Amino acid sequence: MTEDGADSPTLAFIYDREATAQTDSLNSRIATCRTYAVNMKWEVAGQWVDRGDVALTDRRPHWRGMVAAMEAQEQGRKIVCLVADWGRISNNDEESARLRRLVSLAGGVCVTARGEDDSGEGTSRGRLTAPPPPPGRAFDDARKLLRRRGQVVAPGTTLVPHESLSHHLRNP
Repeated sequence: MTEDGADSPTLAFIYDREATAQTDSLNSRIATCRTYAVNMKWEVAGQWVDRGDVALTDRRPHWRGMVAAMEAQEQGRKIVCLVADWGRISNNDEESARLRRLVSLAGGVCVTARGEDDSGEGTSRGRLTAPPPPPGRAFDDARKLLRRRGQVVAPGTTLVPHESLSHHLRNP
């Protein structure tokens, strides 16, 4: 591998959100993203899913955790946030732009399993002119914990809410 990461495959961070308790559609969307990543010869870093009420706001702990994991990756490696469709980020264009901007600031681009992206080339979601949402405590805590432990999220890792982690974040 070269120093700029040119020989490394693109690293895909799969994201979804689900406000309801059902999982069939969610699992299908995640499978679609994984298949797309395989077809593109991308390495999957993991999947992040926001559930319940937080899936409907721009203060999503798993979105922010995904962005923190992106920031921890080696410089020069291409990283993407892979979603089944743009609605998985947000159905509100302004909120979507703010969330996608966080990915952009981490050095990544958002891509759908339909081949659309927000890089400004080809089929696009639009420019990222909205400012990012203010960082929340969960985002800051996740970033601090990753840095303090010197950990990088390994490929294939799935991040889900876990009581022991929540406890650890409150009591470092």
